[in-house]
Amino acid sequence: MSALGGIFRMVSVAARPLNILIIEDHADMAETLADLLETVGYQTHIADSAEVAVERMTVEMPDLILLDLGLPDMDGMALLGKVRANSFVPLIVVSGAGKDRDRVNALENGADDYIAKPFSNAELVARVRALMRRVDLMPQSDTRIIVGRLELDIPHRRATMRGKKIHLTPIEYALLHTLMRNAGGVVTYNELLRAVWGDGYTGDFSVLRVNISRLRQKIEDDPRTPMYIVTVPGQGYQMPAGT
Repeated sequence: MSALGGIFRMVSVAARPLNILIIEDHADMAETLADLLETVGYQTHIADSAEVAVERMTVEMPDLILLDLGLPDMDGMALLGKVRANSFVPLIVVSGAGKDRDRVNALENGADDYIAKPFSNAELVARVRALMRRVDLMPQSDTRIIVGRLELDIPHRRATMRGKKIHLTPIEYALLHTLMRNAGGVVTYNELLRAVWGDGYTGDFSVLRVNISRLRQKIEDDPRTPMYIVTVPGQGYQMPAGT
């Protein structure tokens, strides 16, 4: 098993402070983030390199990771891939590279969100809270949803296709849950964005397209000709009820 092999899990938050790992090599920025997050009630740990981050992830078992891409010993995108190969812990990239391509690359490689520097304290805290709400406050009115050969076990946040488990990130789970609950109807782009990311993402279709593409890769036999997540041009996505 790799050094990260022990950190695969979905998060279940009890009445304890959330444990956030800050991976940031600039000491001042790391301390600023830690102070901010601790002020609003989170517990934080800091790693100033990829090597230390892997150690911290194994020992601290963080509920959420903030990852800066500019690390001294490993490209941050490579570390993101290493994390996602073993864990689906919620992860937000915090980076000085603010181009759309950088953001899309981070999302394609498994980040749940991306915040470009500089950012406001209020924005960072809002993004962290929003991501954790999506992980732990997903509506639980159903216990099981079945669409075709795709099954979602709500209490255990587990998806299976033909009985085989599908490993989903928190964002992918939230997308699938929303689409399956609305099977047979069209869920508009903005309805999906609001349901999964919140009101602040309305109109941000790039983040939606990237994550829908990732989800199709996991559930479709042929992602280029999807049967479960069908694009309705100009409107949104539909999961046909009789799939």
